[in-house]
Amino acid sequence: MSEGVSIAPDAVAAIRAEAERAYPHEGCGALLGRPEASILEALPITNRESEAPRTRFHVSPSDYMRVEELADERGLRLLGFWHSHPDHPARPSPTDRRYAWEGLLTLVIAVETGRAAALTAWEVDGDGFRELRLSTETSPKEP
Repeated sequence: MSEGVSIAPDAVAAIRAEAERAYPHEGCGALLGRPEASILEALPITNRESEAPRTRFHVSPSDYMRVEELADERGLRLLGFWHSHPDHPARPSPTDRRYAWEGLLTLVIAVETGRAAALTAWEVDGDGFRELRLSTETSPKEP
């Protein structure tokens, strides 16, 4: 993965809307786009976490498979996942690292008292994360 990642404005808007809708629980979703780290779509996924949905999220295997199929149908790839941190900074937690997959992006959005705030991008780097520069691309690259 490069030092930065671009994201389409519509994808940012979708993340912000779903993160606010899910508040006070964590919202989550998938990031679809091109392997060159251009996020074209952000799809919401139901947070299946039942014990601590305010501080954790869980993507079911069937939801994961559905997202992979949608990406294939659209000629895109699953680039990673996003999730929200209600009333907490947009930085990955130790729990996030335990569940993050190497090679997939992790976007974290802070939601402060119900309003979407900072959005950050990360990739797995050993036992932790490395922050990536996130830029909003006004004209995403199409095939």
